[in-house]
Amino acid sequence: MSRLNLKRKAAYQKGVAAEEVAAKYMCGLGFEVLQHRYKTKVGEIDLIVGKDHGLVFVEVKSHADQDASLYAVTERSRRRIEQTALHFIATYPQYADYEMRFDVVVVPEAMLREARGADAHNLLSAEGIQHLDNAWLAGQ
Repeated sequence: MSRLNLKRKAAYQKGVAAEEVAAKYMCGLGFEVLQHRYKTKVGEIDLIVGKDHGLVFVEVKSHADQDASLYAVTERSRRRIEQTALHFIATYPQYADYEMRFDVVVVPEAMLREARGADAHNLLSAEGIQHLDNAWLAGQ
């Protein structure tokens, strides 16, 4: 396997691990995971979670530096997530009247190994996970 392919595989595995941690974290907040890695032709949403009459589209990031994670959520990626969210609503019209928002969950790289086995309660009290609810408004 080439060096580039090894890097891609490592990045993919890191992303999957971060998404697992973020899913447990969101469950600890009382959300139910509805979709994990929801993919369409226009984009992908890492997690789609629901609670009461609300629907949250979650972008998960994990970099060595938390600021780098936040800067990685670009305007272009936000638009792709928004388009993918519209596709989700069109595919699952039972959620059309739900309140919707876009969140970002940052899982520090250093936390990935130790957090994989943690339960949701431990993750809520753990330092390091950064959760930005309503991280942006659609179309802005």
